[in-house]
Amino acid sequence: MTSSRPRWWRPWSDEVRWQAQARKTAAALDDETFLTWLDGSGVEAANVSYGEVWSRSAFVGEWLLKDIGLAPGDRAMLVYAPGPEFFVAFVASLRAGVSAVPNYPPDPANLGRGLEKLDIVATTCGAEVGLTDSVVHKLRVTTSVWHAWPARRWHSTQAQRRALDVRLGDFAKSGRLHDLQDPTERVVGVSWLPQFHDLGLIAMLMGPFCAGYHMVNFSPLSFLADPLAWMRAVSKYRAFWTAAPDFAYQLCTKRSARADVSDIDLSCVSHLVCGAGQRCMPSILREFASYFGTSCNLPDEGNCDIFAPTYGLAEHVASTCGETTGIFTSRRRPDIASCGSEFLIDVLLVDADTRRVVASDGTPGEVWLSSGSIAQGYWGKPELSTETFSARVDPDDGKVYLRTGDEAFVEDGRLFICGRIEDSIIIAGKKYYSDDIEIVATEAMADAARPGCIAAFAVVNNDDEGSEYPYGAKQFETRCYLEGFE
Repeated sequence: MTSSRPRWWRPWSDEVRWQAQARKTAAALDDETFLTWLDGSGVEAANVSYGEVWSRSAFVGEWLLKDIGLAPGDRAMLVYAPGPEFFVAFVASLRAGVSAVPNYPPDPANLGRGLEKLDIVATTCGAEVGLTDSVVHKLRVTTSVWHAWPARRWHSTQAQRRALDVRLGDFAKSGRLHDLQDPTERVVGVSWLPQFHDLGLIAMLMGPFCAGYHMVNFSPLSFLADPLAWMRAVSKYRAFWTAAPDFAYQLCTKRSARADVSDIDLSCVSHLVCGAGQRCMPSILREFASYFGTSCNLPDEGNCDIFAPTYGLAEHVASTCGETTGIFTSRRRPDIASCGSEFLIDVLLVDADTRRVVASDGTPGEVWLSSGSIAQGYWGKPELSTETFSARVDPDDGKVYLRTGDEAFVEDGRLFICGRIEDSIIIAGKKYYSDDIEIVATEAMADAARPGCIAAFAVVNNDDEGSEYPYGAKQFETRCYLEGFE
């Protein structure tokens, strides 16, 4: 985040460890609702309190150690359908010292392929146990006759709920703290982001649980079926903030053109976070603000001040930086929104080949980060971990950096993300960002292809060895893969 932190981000204490922070928040709010889960129709399917998450996660954690036989440091696969049960199991694993390995549940329509991927993850991480909810448990039982699930010990935490609830009352009363005052205002957030995704898990569940938000969540499948369900949830629960990649805002604008939005009132919204793992397009955000500002009372002050473009990645445990005062564009690239300034961490732009810091005058370079939020590395890949998480600049400044693999430039102190270095396409010695090609192709074929269904990538041609160019004039060709024609 930037130094101008949003006023609504108020942790309960100065604790730096998540467990101490979460414990104090759960003690202060206790029976207050933390998570409201909506079904595909927007109806409340479950309401889970802070005290319930904290008590059940402690009990499940004890069950993992004593009954299942796991030890701190062991790995457990978490294979859950979207819902609150996943978050309880994840917190329980952390509290027990078990490394949680979240996975998307296999798609029943392509179960064989899904189980192959699941087995690769299980083998790679060395997990001996798989944890599920009742939905995935039933899927495994009914399909195991003709499909081979990973040979692990599978347990349903939801199946244990009755046994847990028998002791929940007595257990819940132990270790409670009440030395904190209740808040005068509960902040509400809405999210459909996948719980297994870094942004959906860290920014939309772990962070809000520690900070005391009331989160209203629903499945990403429900969002894809009806993008406006997102805006209706924001309106119904008077959400203060929400977050999503810019394509989600684009889908809402597109769907609103042929839908009745008279029941949506967005006057409650203060922050619309966007971007995260990729660059943000100002045109998409402005179009959204223009339509919903007129039709649904979305506050739109000046330069779309309601938007907060951000940048982050899983290797930096989600957040890196972000704007909190609207959209700022570059003079050289007005199609890209700034994703941060006044950094609270060390952010450098480095020449990926020479490892020398580039000038902050618009010269592009790889984003390198140094802070306490950097992960330890990639599981079972020590060489790649050293290269990525322990990089040093030349000349050495005594710090180790995380290499993000993203190329960016700085203009007027603001960071602008260009794209992934590995996705760059070289044609006749000139670099092109695949995102730019995809956008141009989409605009050129607007009547034929749906947004997001075009991918540009490099294809190696080894028949051009005699070219004057170092890599061959034809060695890198631009290809567009099209699907989903309308």
